[in-house]
Amino acid sequence: METLDLHGTRHQKADDKIRSFLNFANLPCQIITGNSDDMKRIVKEIVNQYGWYCYEKDNYNYGTLIINERI
Repeated sequence: METLDLHGTRHQKADDKIRSFLNFANLPCQIITGNSDDMKRIVKEIVNQYGWYCYEKDNYNYGTLIINERI
């Protein structure tokens, strides 16, 4: 699964980095946000604009979001 790791990325630079990744990623893919609620919010807003959805990878790893197409 293709992965984008946003650790060390400033919130101001996240939008461009996320869009560049999503424009070419095969779904499903994952984005590692870490525990930053602001970074998760940014990812979720962009994913929603693409018409896709995302969810947390699992119950013990809240810092990774899985992105997929709406069914």
